[in-house]
Amino acid sequence: MTKSGDERRIFPRAEVILIGSMDGDSDKKDCAVMDISLTGAKLVLDEALGDRTIETIRFSQTSALNVSIAWKKDNSVGINFTDDPHDIANVLELLIPESCFEPFDKK
Repeated sequence: MTKSGDERRIFPRAEVILIGSMDGDSDKKDCAVMDISLTGAKLVLDEALGDRTIETIRFSQTSALNVSIAWKKDNSVGINFTDDPHDIANVLELLIPESCFEPFDKK
């Protein structure tokens, strides 16, 4: 029996509605962030990503985070954050609930 996605996650995921700005191979695009954790997020785009890449994402006035694409389906994209976990926590600490940081020690 395999574990569900929630059971395999290291950090809790929070349902959110944030605006993000993706920077990729040839352009910048806005996206909606529908859920997020310290390891990644689910993005919804105006159109399918196709062959384009996403290299970084920024939320409002935060620092950009480096990302890799985990999956794509229609106009939804799953991303993994690839920066140091402490840097990710510093960027996201004001955007996501405190419960998302368990079991992470932010110090």
